[in-house]
Amino acid sequence: MKSVIYFLFLSLGWLSPCTLLAQEQEPVKNIQDDIQVDVKSVKTYADGDSLSIELFLISYQMDPREFKLNTFATQIVDSEGDRHLFSTMKMGRVLVQLADRQNYLHYLLEEDVPVPLLIQVGDWNGKKVSKVILVFEDSKEEGRFITQEVDLR
Repeated sequence: MKSVIYFLFLSLGWLSPCTLLAQEQEPVKNIQDDIQVDVKSVKTYADGDSLSIELFLISYQMDPREFKLNTFATQIVDSEGDRHLFSTMKMGRVLVQLADRQNYLHYLLEEDVPVPLLIQVGDWNGKKVSKVILVFEDSKEEGRFITQEVDLR
């Protein structure tokens, strides 16, 4: 049925084939508070026992900004909807381990400079990962936090 509708649009000149291709290939961008999050890789290790997620964060604000990530609210969601805490989180050269019980990861983001965020989870038990929930402070209002869901499928 879809192909018949596309044929009608094409034959009547309402829609060009280039428009169809452009709409289908448009990437989804994860942008909140002028920060874009891109997924670089998602890997499981040692027969699914541990999980590694590598993201890139890019700031579009003109001035450098302090990025304040709430480490305990930032969680990984599996395909069954269960939430998991990280074992280690590394952003640039800043390393936070769960055992340190550090509430926030602070990082100074420069405009248009991609910064890697590596999140590792132990005791993953071979589950399928669904998404990462990032919780970070709003750049315009101190004390207000933004939740951003990043799809990993």
